[in-house]
Amino acid sequence: MLRPTLTRTEAAAVYDNFAVTGHAGGRDASSGYGGPAVKALLTMAAFSQAKTVLDFGCGAGKLAELVLEQQPDLQWRGVDQSKLMVKAARQRLARFGDRVNIEYLERGEPRDLEMAPASVDRFVSTYCLDLMSEDDMFAVLDQAQHSLRPSGLLLLAGITWGYRLSLKTFFMTLVWELLYRFRRKTVGGCRPQNLEPYLLARGWTVVQSVRTRPAGFPWMASEVIVAKPPRPVDT
Repeated sequence: MLRPTLTRTEAAAVYDNFAVTGHAGGRDASSGYGGPAVKALLTMAAFSQAKTVLDFGCGAGKLAELVLEQQPDLQWRGVDQSKLMVKAARQRLARFGDRVNIEYLERGEPRDLEMAPASVDRFVSTYCLDLMSEDDMFAVLDQAQHSLRPSGLLLLAGITWGYRLSLKTFFMTLVWELLYRFRRKTVGGCRPQNLEPYLLARGWTVVQSVRTRPAGFPWMASEVIVAKPPRPVDT
């Protein structure tokens, strides 16, 4: 069942505000739910075997910072539709010089992103697809398929349902769903979901999928996925 989402303009305004206030929604990589998920993603991503990364919805650049500190030869391109998140990411990552390029995606339209075909080794998107419309989610997956090299990997993380993980995740999921229904902007427009069906619908091969428990508030479970792009159709 399709669920309503924030418009792109609304989402940009919400995350501009999060950048100013320091809301957990603007620092997913170090939040109670995002910390464990990012830790899992880093063990699955094989960044040491990559040279180029595209980070769609890079936020304030915390994930990029974590990776670039460990991978001195990696080139990182981040894009975001929040002006203030882009500003924060540029400030955070300035010390990495020309290894980093952070861009403002003005309309928030995934199809506006200019990507050379088969040009990146890793396409990353963390806590971004869960606030998008399904049309935009598929557009991001199509951009990833277009831009990834045949040996490249798609890396995704997002919140998911935690009703069966623990009492804390059960009640937090329940509260989150209520907030999403009645006060969507409070939770950054993000909804719990399963990402695998979207990948399978586009022909991706899921290499690894894990569900992580949160280490602190907000007590939301996360889904972390590594996938290979669809094989080109023989003509």
